[in-house]
Amino acid sequence: MGVNAPTVTLEKPRDAAHGDIATNAALVHSKQVGKPPRQIADALVSTMQLDPRLVKCEGVAGPGFINFRFADAYLQSIAELAFKTKDSYGTTNDLSGKRVLIEFVSANPTGPLNVVSARAAAVGDSLTRIFRALGAECYSEFYVNDAGNQVELLGQSVLARYSSILGRESEVPEGGYHGEYISEFAQQLVAEHGDKYLKMEPSVAAEQLGRMAIERHIEMHRKSLEHFRVTMNQWFRESALRSSNAEWEAFKVLEQRGTIFEKDGAKFVRTSEFGDGQDWVVVTSQGKPTYFLPDIAYHWDKFRRGYDNIIDILGPDHHAYLTKMAAAMSALGEDATRLEIMLLQHINLLRDGEPVKMSKRAGQIVEMDELLDEVGIDAARYFFLLRRTSTPLDFDIELAKRQSDDNPVFYVQYAHARIESIFKRGEVDAPQRPQHLELLTHSEELTLLRRLRELGDVMNECAFSRDPHAMTVWLREVAAQFHRFYHHCRVLTTPAELQTARLCLCRATQIALQRGLALCGVSAPTEM
Repeated sequence: MGVNAPTVTLEKPRDAAHGDIATNAALVHSKQVGKPPRQIADALVSTMQLDPRLVKCEGVAGPGFINFRFADAYLQSIAELAFKTKDSYGTTNDLSGKRVLIEFVSANPTGPLNVVSARAAAVGDSLTRIFRALGAECYSEFYVNDAGNQVELLGQSVLARYSSILGRESEVPEGGYHGEYISEFAQQLVAEHGDKYLKMEPSVAAEQLGRMAIERHIEMHRKSLEHFRVTMNQWFRESALRSSNAEWEAFKVLEQRGTIFEKDGAKFVRTSEFGDGQDWVVVTSQGKPTYFLPDIAYHWDKFRRGYDNIIDILGPDHHAYLTKMAAAMSALGEDATRLEIMLLQHINLLRDGEPVKMSKRAGQIVEMDELLDEVGIDAARYFFLLRRTSTPLDFDIELAKRQSDDNPVFYVQYAHARIESIFKRGEVDAPQRPQHLELLTHSEELTLLRRLRELGDVMNECAFSRDPHAMTVWLREVAAQFHRFYHHCRVLTTPAELQTARLCLCRATQIALQRGLALCGVSAPTEM
């Protein structure tokens, strides 16, 4: 008969006075051993051989945690590691051998990207950077919905605006697109082609104009993302998937596996048998695939590409996907645990606390490029990561533009620039190699080194939670601790050896800040 071993954890104590690392080993074994946690802790401490990186451990009264402290020499070596690794500081092989695919943004190519897409871009790209820094083979992907009814509506919308400009009044169809960007494109068509499309059959003209508008918007999306420092590994087109009949291949396999049934002339997939709350139509009574069937085929393609983890970052309106797509993959015989659906919550765009009105140019959205033009790339990327992906985000435009400590990105970037100013004020070059680190014994120096050491832990936390929010928390803590260190420890001082050691700590902090900001896709300026 097997025994369920209790889970032993190592974690950072909430109270720094309790040490640097704590374990619950004594607590969780108390029942099994039949002794009080404190007694077990004392026994473990008395016989324990410590790693050289640790100098002390002690049993704690109460719940019985055992606490450990880092040796000063180990903490001092963190600065040396920063000098050695520089731009790759924090990089590990923790996820080496893992293949990860992250799909994000995937906005319909029927108009410009909006601020919701911008948040998805910041989150997805930062996660991609972090997975790669942990040794994973991580790919980013944009799924282009360039097929189906929306393409027809887009073409009809463009044709309506085009016709009106040429004097033939025409209404945008119900469910069509009304943004100023549609009129701009129509005016461009008139300038380049005159009344060419009025001479065609309306259905033919709408089909051609819809396809042209789609390609125009895809290119707009690509340029907007690249401007935002996001480069996708792949743009996967729904039209290519459909042209290969991939959705019907998936349907055939589902049918062969006995997971398709017919009701009222429509074909359903039995997702309810695989953990979903209901079954879904995949082929209408008219014999046409619903939007769900190409989505199934697309995700099945992801599985067959051999990724260990397949992550979708979707909007909050995709709540049904949490179970339905996993159920569909199970119906196809795949291991659905490889698929993870992240729902990115809403954004409330504010200006000094007041809701921002919708864009005049784009209609009922605020364009991503409009926001970037006003607040800048650094502020936008950083602000989009300030809250957990599972919570709504209040984005205050005026705060993002403010050059003060209450602006989170300014606060962190200022710490980096302040270090550069120390080198200039002292008329010394930034140290190229670590020296006299053994002199870093002040409590504020050691606390700063503790913060720098945590980057690898934070990266793992971000990867495990699929959320880069923790990186912004760590960056603010490093910046705050640097300012405390600078206040309590004179950097440009005597003796010369102590000054050198503190300049080395400054440079190590600068390297760490650069690295954390880079993982967020944010620059590290040397002047503010």
